[in-house]
Amino acid sequence: MKKTRLLFLLLLLPLVVFQAAAGGQQEAADPLAAYMEAVDTAYGYELALSMNQFVNSELGGRQAGSDAEHKAADYLVQKMKEIGLSDVQKEEFRCDKWQFNESTLKVLSPAGEDMEIKPYSYASGGTSPEGITAELVYAGMGTLWDYEEMDVRGKIVLIDINMYDNWWITYPSLEAALHGAAAIINSCDGGYAQLAEDSMNCQDFCGPVTIPSVNISRQDAGYLKGLLEAGPVTVNLTVDNVVEPGGKSYNITGKIPGKTEDEIIVVGDHYDVHFWGFQDNNCAIALTLGIAKAMIESGYQPERTLVFVLHGSEEWGTIDSRYDWSTGAWNMINHVHPEWVGKALAYINFELPAYEFGETITIASTPELHSFLADFTKTAPQPKGCFPGGLSDAWVQQTTWADQWSYNSAGVPGLHNGFIEDEEGETYEFYANIYHSQYDTEALYNEAVFDFHHRLYGALVMTLDKNPALALDFSFKAALMKDTVSIDAFDMAGVDAEMFLGVIDDFETLSAEVYGQIAELNSLYTALRAQKTKPALLQEIRVAGAEANNSILAAFKAMQDGLTRLDWWDTEMFGHEMTQDSILVMAEAIDSLEAGDIDYVVDELLWLIEDEWYSYYFSKEVAQMDDESIMAGQDYNLTWGKGRVPCAVDLWEATMSLNMKYGSSGEDVSKEIADLEYWLDDQKNFLAQRVSEEIDALKKIQGILSEIDLTEVITKAKAAVKK
Repeated sequence: MKKTRLLFLLLLLPLVVFQAAAGGQQEAADPLAAYMEAVDTAYGYELALSMNQFVNSELGGRQAGSDAEHKAADYLVQKMKEIGLSDVQKEEFRCDKWQFNESTLKVLSPAGEDMEIKPYSYASGGTSPEGITAELVYAGMGTLWDYEEMDVRGKIVLIDINMYDNWWITYPSLEAALHGAAAIINSCDGGYAQLAEDSMNCQDFCGPVTIPSVNISRQDAGYLKGLLEAGPVTVNLTVDNVVEPGGKSYNITGKIPGKTEDEIIVVGDHYDVHFWGFQDNNCAIALTLGIAKAMIESGYQPERTLVFVLHGSEEWGTIDSRYDWSTGAWNMINHVHPEWVGKALAYINFELPAYEFGETITIASTPELHSFLADFTKTAPQPKGCFPGGLSDAWVQQTTWADQWSYNSAGVPGLHNGFIEDEEGETYEFYANIYHSQYDTEALYNEAVFDFHHRLYGALVMTLDKNPALALDFSFKAALMKDTVSIDAFDMAGVDAEMFLGVIDDFETLSAEVYGQIAELNSLYTALRAQKTKPALLQEIRVAGAEANNSILAAFKAMQDGLTRLDWWDTEMFGHEMTQDSILVMAEAIDSLEAGDIDYVVDELLWLIEDEWYSYYFSKEVAQMDDESIMAGQDYNLTWGKGRVPCAVDLWEATMSLNMKYGSSGEDVSKEIADLEYWLDDQKNFLAQRVSEEIDALKKIQGILSEIDLTEVITKAKAAVKK
């Protein structure tokens, strides 16, 4: 070989290696336009449809740790490799296993009834192959009061419940078991599964494994209740359902390597489903891989490594916990890849991305990302053929009912496509009609929505990747925090609200200054990139951005650890909020009882305190199980909610007693007042403690943010842009 030929090959080698790392292609002159050209919704639609082969029963279902979920994991590994993702891994984690194979309900008497009903099981007990043969009895909503004059020992209970407005199946199941029932069957008389009379539904079972618990349609429930009106009914119920500890599931990951692995951006969803789960969540699987595929085929060369992850065990994965969902995501960021905290700039999560929920579409996020996202929406791809009101820049709080919250609470900023609530905070109609029902099929597919999600979130990933600094605005969260402070509650507790607000003000001021620097740095970087004349300065800016990101992510984690809490209904909040609200309600309740107004206290007040709603309807044992599933239990079983609910009060005795006295006058309520006064004092003390902790957290975060100073590199960039 001639020396000149060898020299040419040696010079070419670095370019060849670089191109190979990016999928063998040079990056296009306009990476975003090239990505848009490569978007392929047909690929995603076929992939979503293909997931229907991985189910456990004739009704569908791909549950945590089940055979179908394991087969789907292997299939998705292959799909990731086919589209060209690198370092594809199937990463095992511990979950509790749930596999529903089949259930049958047959009427044995009265004779001549030959209808065979096919229920869908919750994550609770199963039966032997012979099933349970027993008398069927109707017990209303399945509350404590429904069993007052009914003996259900050894019987199968039928109930109607609204699992959206009232409670999930857990509580009536535990109540039925407490009264000796052999099994429980429910239909949805409101809340969910309202599309058709034959709709079925499955929601979480946030408790211990107990008696077989299954769902049937209103149509089938009506048939059974009609038989019961005519006389006794005997049925046989078989439930081939396995719920047991010691299972395993898998998270599947693949990467598009960036120029650095020190920082990453994570994009993902979950692949377990109820019923057929076309929107929730087969289309999200297809969106995640569709974005990755378009990026690879367009030759996109990221600055940071992009990680695409498909989580197992999202719908359910943990026995006896209020927080039984997002088990795969929680394990991923806490056990499998805890090193991602501090290097992952964001986790973007997808659910139901091919359905037109309403007039507008939102991006839901942690508050710290709102300012960046509001700015991004100004130039982001806009919907075509769907969402006629366009892409909203309103802040919508992320839900805890999806995988990104596990990442977020661990210290990775989270966001997701808007699929729960609109910008006014109203829940979409989809949840009443279709959510977790057999009607979530390909009939719901909207190609325009699916296409828009590819374009919007592909552009968002590229923007996050391009910006040298992570644009988190802590001042926005500070403003939200100020709005939550109740002066009246603080005064009752003897806590200095003005001092607390002053600390928040100081934090807000510094945070706004830091965000201003970050936004300016990112803007200058974009302008300089367009000039294509200052590679050394561009690199200097990226180095400065990476250094700032270390502090930004440390501050974000400190924010989650010190300030982010949950109420008893899984809503993200500040720790002082629930306590101050309880103080106000209990104080008003005491005044009302002293005035003799029991009915007002029962109708309007006590159910507002923590989870006392359940104290109105269920036995103390059941209410205590609920408390323990949130506040106690094994570390593993608490998963993503561990330590997030600040405290607990126990007003079951007072609440139940006042319910028993409802409608009467002249009753002695001194014991109930004493109970309320005890817990009121407890909450006053806790508010003082919580505010002190929050002040310490704010000062800690302020100290971290004060380390960020981008003045020097911004000055250089400004001068270069002017030239």
